[in-house]
Amino acid sequence: MSRKRDKLKRVLYEEVRYEVGRWPLWRWDQNLRYIAKSFAHRPAPLSAQDGVHHRAMARYLGQTLRWPESAADGWSCAAVGDLMWLRDGYRRFLSEDLQAGFAKQDMIFANLETPVDPSVPVKRWVYETLHYNAPTQYLDAWDCAGGATRVFSLCNNHALDQGLVGLKATRAQVEQRAGFLAVGGAERGEAVRTFEHRGLKVAVIATTFGINGAPPAAVPDGVPVVAFGDPRAETDWEMLGALVAQARAEDPDWVVMMPHWGFEYEYWPDKAMRADAYRLIEMGVDIIVGSSPHVLQPVEVISVDGWDASSPVQLRRQSGRPRPGVIAYSLGNFASIIPTVACQTGGVLRMSLDRQTVTALSFEPTVCMRGLGQGWLDARVLTLDEYRRRPLKGRPWQLYADHARTIMGPLMGP
Repeated sequence: MSRKRDKLKRVLYEEVRYEVGRWPLWRWDQNLRYIAKSFAHRPAPLSAQDGVHHRAMARYLGQTLRWPESAADGWSCAAVGDLMWLRDGYRRFLSEDLQAGFAKQDMIFANLETPVDPSVPVKRWVYETLHYNAPTQYLDAWDCAGGATRVFSLCNNHALDQGLVGLKATRAQVEQRAGFLAVGGAERGEAVRTFEHRGLKVAVIATTFGINGAPPAAVPDGVPVVAFGDPRAETDWEMLGALVAQARAEDPDWVVMMPHWGFEYEYWPDKAMRADAYRLIEMGVDIIVGSSPHVLQPVEVISVDGWDASSPVQLRRQSGRPRPGVIAYSLGNFASIIPTVACQTGGVLRMSLDRQTVTALSFEPTVCMRGLGQGWLDARVLTLDEYRRRPLKGRPWQLYADHARTIMGPLMGP
């Protein structure tokens, strides 16, 4: 029985990785295995060595790390994970507490994992897994953060769900709103964006592991495809070097990268993923806000050029400017209708910055699902505290709290 169970785990957790070609649409046996993984997930690190690393980083974040005092001219930044197709409830999907919290931010980063093309009907009664489209109200909901620069990555596997025309329409919808920025698009150079907010200059880079159904020749120049952590493909460091050089060309205070990467329904990035993340930090990326796995993955704080000798990971950039590198491997689903507890658990990663360093880092869990809005199909996102106070017949709030604490515990309050 034990051998059969171990074999089943290998089949579900380790041998099914859609991102590296383990889910061809014409193979229904592979499809069913992938669907099984979407419910079973892979809850443990891939190797004992991975487990040792993640425990050491959790101890550092929870016990050893002491942030420097905040400068008077600090900036606040929030990041969330995937904004996916919801079916309904787009206009009201942000709860009151979340709206109030976002209104206090200087910058917000999110992965917009659906086209927003007004010329295409938004289907309500069909589960459009392969052809997402959302109404413009999905963007209108972010008007609550009127004082923030809201940055949306368009580089993900759903970028071409409505074709190249849909990608261009989505970018236009984002860009026509004051304070909204899109990273990624049809044209070369659109995968890097630089902006200033209250005098702080930030450069943003976006990439994706691939685009659903798109052969290499159909991939637009503004959506770079990079296979991070793929054991069967080489990471394109030449392309990445060019992107980082483009981002660094305007001498920004911070470089933020938003890669759509990792492996779906796996809670812990493996050694190969971490190695690629560290190399990005060495190349000049300061903050990584990852998306795609649809579940939370941990955050790491890296010491660059001797910033903190107690960090488990010490990297050299030879810049002469000691500072932390922050890696959020995955912030999970922020807005989604995927039904498992782990896929309904997302959150807001908050950072306080000055020109030289990070001065605070925290994580607030969120819960997203249908039935939290005005109608039974309406999807809504609540903070975990709002969900706890709400009289619901759904899953107990402790399930979400326990899962979030397993992955993000060192960054959460009591």
